[in-house]
Amino acid sequence: MVVNYNGGELVAECLDSLIAADRTGLDVEIVVVDNASADGSDRMIQQRYPSVRLVRSAVNLGFGGGVNLGIRQSRGDLVVLVNSDARVQTNFLRAIAEPFNADEPRLGAVTARIQLTGRFRETPLAGAEFVSADGRGWERVLETDIDGVELMNSTGGQISSSGNGSDRSWLQPVEEVSPDATVFGFCGGGAAIRRSTLDDVGLFDERLFMYYEDTDLSWRMRRAGWDIRYADAARTVHHHAASSGTSSQLFLVNNIRNRVLVSARNAPMRMVALAGLRTVLGLIRLIVRAYGPTRDAAARRRARATVTALGQVAARLPRYLSDRRRIDRSAAVPRDFIALWTIAD
Repeated sequence: MVVNYNGGELVAECLDSLIAADRTGLDVEIVVVDNASADGSDRMIQQRYPSVRLVRSAVNLGFGGGVNLGIRQSRGDLVVLVNSDARVQTNFLRAIAEPFNADEPRLGAVTARIQLTGRFRETPLAGAEFVSADGRGWERVLETDIDGVELMNSTGGQISSSGNGSDRSWLQPVEEVSPDATVFGFCGGGAAIRRSTLDDVGLFDERLFMYYEDTDLSWRMRRAGWDIRYADAARTVHHHAASSGTSSQLFLVNNIRNRVLVSARNAPMRMVALAGLRTVLGLIRLIVRAYGPTRDAAARRRARATVTALGQVAARLPRYLSDRRRIDRSAAVPRDFIALWTIAD
C-alpha cells in the first residue's frame, strides 16, 4: 500500500519497483491511496498503472488516515506499507512477508531496511543538511562522487528516555550497520503488518495526521503482547521527507506535537514529564537564539512551531489521557516494559 500526496514522478518510480518485485508464491494487490493530490499524480497513476487499485480521498487525510482508508478497502492477511518516494528491491515483497511464515503467532509487524537515496559526505555541523545521532554532519553529493558514502534511513523504530521516537541506524554509513532482528517498533515507510493485529489493537491514529503514527501503533502492539521484528533482506531506498521537508512548519508542528501526545498516551509518567520538560526547555533555548544577539531566523521559525504545537497539545491532551486509561484496562504488558527498549537522548 502506498499513500500518495503530490508524489509526481517519485510515486511512479515507487510503483515501477513494486510492479517489478518478485511475487513468487504471493497474492499481491497494489493499492494507492491518493490524498487529494493537486499535481495530477492521481490521474497519472490511473492512466499509467491500470493494474494498480487507486483509492481517492476528497481531502488530505494525512499518512495515518490515508493508510486506514486503504486498509478498509483492501484485502489480504498482511498490509505492506511503502513510502511513495521509495523504491523497493526485487525481493522486497517476499522478504517482508517471509518472517510471518514461521511459527510465531504473536508476530505483529516486520520492519524493512530503508536506505537513503544518493551518496553523502561528512561536513561541518554548521552547514550540514543532515545530522546523525552521534553528532556527525552530512551533505548530499553526486552519485558519481567516489568519496561519498551511502547512509541508512531506518532499521526500525526506537524510543528515547524523553519519549523521542527515531529511526534506528539513522544516518549510519551502510557498511557500519549490522542491526539485530529485535527492535521496539516498525517504520511506516517500509513495513508489513498482520491484519489480525490491527483488528486487535486498532488502526493508525488519524488525529496525528503525519509523523509518530507508526511509533504510536508500535506502542499499542507491544502493550497488547505483539512482537515486532526487523528483516534485513527486505530493502528499500528512500527520499527522506520528500512530501513535507524537514524544515517546513508542517513538519515541525506535527513532529513536536505528536511526540508529546504519543508519550502522554503510551509512556510511563516519568517519560511523559521528560517529554514535556524537553519541549519547554528547547523552546526557551530557541527564544534566546531567535531574539538574542544572533537574531537566528531558523530558531525563530522553530520557536513559533513549538508554541503552535504546545497549544495543540493542550487542546488534545484530555482525549489522549482518556486513551491512556482505556489502554491500561486491556493491556497484556505493563507500561514500564519500555525500560527494556529505551535509548539515551
